[in-house]
Amino acid sequence: MAFDMNTVKRIYEEEELNFSFEPQYNLIRFSMNTEAASDVRFIVRIANEKTLLFTTILPMNIPEKDRMSVCEYITRVNYDMLVGNFQMDFNDGELSYKISAAFEPDYGIDDNTVVRLTYVGFNMIDIYANGIFSIIYGGKTPLEAFEYIESQQEEQEQSE
Repeated sequence: MAFDMNTVKRIYEEEELNFSFEPQYNLIRFSMNTEAASDVRFIVRIANEKTLLFTTILPMNIPEKDRMSVCEYITRVNYDMLVGNFQMDFNDGELSYKISAAFEPDYGIDDNTVVRLTYVGFNMIDIYANGIFSIIYGGKTPLEAFEYIESQQEEQEQSE
């Protein structure tokens, strides 16, 4: 059997997620509250016959005056990312975390991999959104925001 969105739907049903399945657009969407932001949106869709796209969207648009600074910040953040990346739409300020997963249509992707990739974007928003907020609301430079978040991460890793 070929991998399709019905497979992802089954996985999310097993995870007991409250989602909307939109077969006409070949996607599933839902929202989730995180520590950093409430109502974080999520969309998973088959982008083409061999690519599953996971997109987690911050529930606010970056103000135009802050877009260049946030762009610098997310570029610093993205540099060492192993899976996925932040991206921003300069037209409206939408900020998201995107992961692409390649698969063979006849074999698909392991259920556990789908689950793990679903939650990565939420975790990244939890870790890095406060840096974005510190630029927008706290007047920090992109470098200050980045260094602060990195120091928080180091402290957390040392305490574990």
